Amino acid sequence: MRTDAVAAALRRDLIAYLQRRDRAGEVEDVVQEAFARFHRAGHDLAAPDARPLLFVIARNLQLDGWKSAGRERARRDADDIHDLDEGPRAISCEAPSADQRLIGRQDLAAAAAVIRTLPAKTRDAFLLHRFEAKTYRQIADRQGVSVSMVEKHIAEALRQLKSSRHD
Repeated sequence: MRTDAVAAALRRDLIAYLQRRDRAGEVEDVVQEAFARFHRAGHDLAAPDARPLLFVIARNLQLDGWKSAGRERARRDADDIHDLDEGPRAISCEAPSADQRLIGRQDLAAAAAVIRTLPAKTRDAFLLHRFEAKTYRQIADRQGVSVSMVEKHIAEALRQLKSSRHD
């Protein structure tokens, strides 16, 4: 499949995924920024881990947007209170520090590396469930296996990811 066809398919899937999670957000902007960050980081759409990385980047951008909107609402509320009250109010900032962002990127890279090493059916079951919100039944039908086998695949993927965090 050509790169532009891959990008179009990923874009469509990302939009569908983000729209399921956010009714009022700016999904198109999040998808555009996710692709921009993916490419700035030097990743390739042809890589086997391109899809999960894009989904994680997009999900994190969406979460950042929600947090930012919440902080903005808190600022406005504090300003409204300040207008009514004489004393200034302290506003806590939940933005992660530079070292927390670096650790997050390292955790993401480590998780992607673990996902790449999973057996194909285990990796596919995990990605379909976590990033495409497919049910175990849908995954079982797609892979031609039992729901019990899908449960085992996903449990194994989670076990591998968890054990990699303790190494």
